[in-house]
Amino acid sequence: MTHWSILRQVVLGVEDVEVAAKEVREELGLGAGFEDPMLADIGLADHTIRVGPVAHLELVAPLHADVSIAQWLAKGGGPGGYCLSIQVSDVDERAAAAERLGIRLVADLPVDGHRVVQLHPADMGLLVELDGIADPDVWFWDAIEVPEPAAPQVVDVLAVEMSSPDPQAQAERWSAVFDVPLEEVDGTPQLRLGERVVRFVAGERKTFTAVDLAAAPGVAPRTVQLSGVEVRVR
Repeated sequence: MTHWSILRQVVLGVEDVEVAAKEVREELGLGAGFEDPMLADIGLADHTIRVGPVAHLELVAPLHADVSIAQWLAKGGGPGGYCLSIQVSDVDERAAAAERLGIRLVADLPVDGHRVVQLHPADMGLLVELDGIADPDVWFWDAIEVPEPAAPQVVDVLAVEMSSPDPQAQAERWSAVFDVPLEEVDGTPQLRLGERVVRFVAGERKTFTAVDLAAAPGVAPRTVQLSGVEVRVR
C-alpha cells in the first residue's frame, strides 16, 4: 500500500486559551470546542475546535511558567503558530526517516493505542507531531460530539505557510521526512499532505505564520489576524 500523510490539526500557541478560543469562534463562525484530556497532565491548557468534518484548530497555553510553551511564547514575543499534527500511515517508517536525517524525537508515546512521535521544533521549524493511525478515515476525535455551528464561515483547512531563513532547505527536509515530492508554485516550494498544502516562505522566525481556510458557501474572502497568525478565508 502506498504510504500517505494527512495534515489534520493546526495548533496555535497562546497566552490565554479562553480568550483566544472565543475570538476564533466569533471571527470564523465556529462552534463549541473540547479539551484534550491528556494535556493538563503536562502543563497545557487547550481548546480544540472542529473546522468542517475532518480538520481542527487547536489552541494551547501554559498552565505554569516552567513548561516549554511558556518559554516559546516569551522568546517569540507572543502567540503564533506552534505545532502541526500530521496523521501518517506508518509512523515507524516516518520516525526512522526523521532520525536518519538527524532530526531529534522529543516525545514518543502511546495515545489511545497508537504511537505518537513529536519531532524537535529546532529541526523541523516548529513542533511536528506524527500520529500513527493507519486508517485515514479514523482520527482521535471522531467519537467526540460537538454541536454544529449555526453559521460557519469556514469549512476546512486548505494550507499552512511555514517561514524560515532558508525556506528551500526547510522544504527539502520536510519532503525527505514525509517522502513526498516538492512542488513549486509561483516560485514557492510546497508539498501536499493529503488534501492540504504546506508552503515554505522566507522569514526570520521559524514557525507557521499563515493558514488558509476554505470559505463556507456565500462567504466572501478576507484576511484576519488571530493569535499572531494571518488567517486567510478563501
